[in-house]
Formats: sequence, structure tokens, C-alpha cells
Amino acid sequence: MSRALRMVCVLAATLLTGAGSVQGEDTKDIARMNAGAITLITDGGSGQATRYATDLAVLMEAERDLRILPVMGHGSVEAVRDLLFLKGIDASIVPSDTIAYMRKQGLVEDIDKKITYVARLGSAQVHVIARKDIASLADLAGKNVNIGAASEPRFVTSTMLFDSLGIAVKPVDGREGDAAALLKSGKADAIVILAPQPSAIAEELARTGKYKLLNVTGNDELNEIYTPAILTAKTYDGLAQESGMTETLSVSYAVAVYNWKKGTDRYYKLRKFADVLYSGIGDLQTGKWHAAWNDVNLSADLPGWTRYVTADEWLDNHKRAQADSESKEEAAMKAAFQSYVERTKSTGLEGFVRLKSSALQ
Repeated sequence: MSRALRMVCVLAATLLTGAGSVQGEDTKDIARMNAGAITLITDGGSGQATRYATDLAVLMEAERDLRILPVMGHGSVEAVRDLLFLKGIDASIVPSDTIAYMRKQGLVEDIDKKITYVARLGSAQVHVIARKDIASLADLAGKNVNIGAASEPRFVTSTMLFDSLGIAVKPVDGREGDAAALLKSGKADAIVILAPQPSAIAEELARTGKYKLLNVTGNDELNEIYTPAILTAKTYDGLAQESGMTETLSVSYAVAVYNWKKGTDRYYKLRKFADVLYSGIGDLQTGKWHAAWNDVNLSADLPGWTRYVTADEWLDNHKRAQADSESKEEAAMKAAFQSYVERTKSTGLEGFVRLKSSALQ
């Protein structure tokens, strides 16, 4: 082999070795990136769910091995179906009544066993706004009511509400952004809005003085899914009941996950996700983030749902650590008090004797 040919062979071998080394490093990085990527899909029709997902993505930017990838879905039901059947979806932020709706409609078999939750987030309140001549929810029977498109969270809530109460309304097409215009034009006798108070749509209609909020009270079925709430926003003065308060129901948002078995790769990924979320909630509630985080209580139960094992593990560990800390502090205080008693026992008695003797003299 000529010298020139040998040099070519050596150069080629060097390049191949270098390429293999770089390729090996890339493979490790890619594996790490995939292991820490959480694809989080939202209901797509709720600004609240999108804000939660965006904030979580920013919060976890500092975590080298964990990254949130928010994805906009097409409705809360589709977001749960994507979580169940679409490859690569790890979690979903949806209103908590989505599972009850899917179970009632028979959309997915054994859905309660397949879908669990990592965290209960903030809530949104049901606003039923109607013409002033409509006195109660029951009076909406046979009336035109805008409850939203099937991809909107309010559609699920409205369907659950009216079906459970046995009130047959005539659904009017139109998305939430068109709801106020539908009511003003007379195409709808009432509208249903699902939003944290104060709702911008409710505020707009309150200023006209032509509409009213209807009281919404639950029954046994609804009370297992929703929590009672009161609409008291000062900006609702033109809508509220004479008492200034309107009864309604509240819907929580949930970070839903598939019920992966303990020990699987997805389980470990979700465990890290839960650890960072639960540990970081204090930062999310400092006022630097969206105000909706102040309504979050991660340890609160979610009616009709099962908390995922990783979240339970975090809560149990946190409670044990807190109990251990309190036990150690209590033990230290008892030891200090006992030491004080021992130190002062004899001196206290001697002092009493000296005081008594001086008094007798």
C-alpha cells in the first residue's frame, strides 16, 4: 500500500471514529430529552387550561431533565381520548366533569380505571344568563339556549346540568365569543358560560341592565361532580339576584394522566412531573403568575376521580417528613424543658429556704 493511500485510510478512520463519538453523544442527549419530555394537551377551548399549561412549561424550564410541551387539543372529550389512544401524550388539563360526561355517554369503557389525576387545579363557575322575564332554570324548558359547540367545555357542563335536572332546552349553535350577541339579538333566550368570575361576557351583559343570572343548584348526581359556589362579583350588579348573590356550581380543572402501572417508564416520568409540580406550587402562588394558581389546593380530593399513585406518594412522603420534623422539634423542646427543670430544681429549693430563713429573722 502506498504512503498516500495509507494516509487516506488513516484520515478516513479518524473521521469515522469522530463521527461515531459525536453520534454517540447525540444518542445519549436524545434519549435524555425524550425521557424528560411531558406532552401536555389542553381542551383547546379554554383559556384557563392553556394558561395553566403555559405556566407549567415556564416553571419547569429550569429542570434539566424535565420539559413540558403544551399542545392545544380540540375539546375536553377529545383531549381525554388523545390521552388514552394517541401515542406521545402524557397528560391533559381538562375540566373535572369530562370523565363523568364520558362515563354517562358510554364513550369509553371503564374510563374511571384508565384515567386518574396528578393535581386538582383551580375552578370555573357556571353562569346561566337569561332574559329578565325568565325566573328560574326550570323556565328554560323548551327555550333556545346557547350551550356552546361540542368542543367547548361549557357544552359538557351544560349537557350534564340540563340532563340531570330533566330540563329539555333547544340548543343554539354559536361559540362562546358569540354568546352575548346571540342573547342580545334574541336568537337565544339564555346562554351558559363557564368561566372564573368575573367573566368578561357576564360583565358586558351586566352593563346593559337587560338580563339576569339564574340560580343553579345541584341534585344528588350533580353534587357528586360539582361543588356549590356563589357569584358575588361587584361587576355583576346588573345581573345578580336581589340579594346580590347568585347560587351556582363550580367545575375544577384536573391534570389528568393515564393510569400507568408502577415501575413502567411512563410511571417514572410522571413521578418526576408530580414531584416538580408539587414542590413548585409555592412559587406559582407568589403572585408572579396567573391569579388562577391562588385557587389551587394540590392536596384536595377531586370528586369522582382517583389520584395517581405518584401524587399519593409525594403527599405521603411530605406528610411523613412534616410529622418527623414536628416530632423532632417537640422532642427537643421537651428535652430543653426537662434540662431546665433539672437545673433549677435544687437551686429553686435552696433559694426558697434562704428566703424563708430571712423572713423568720
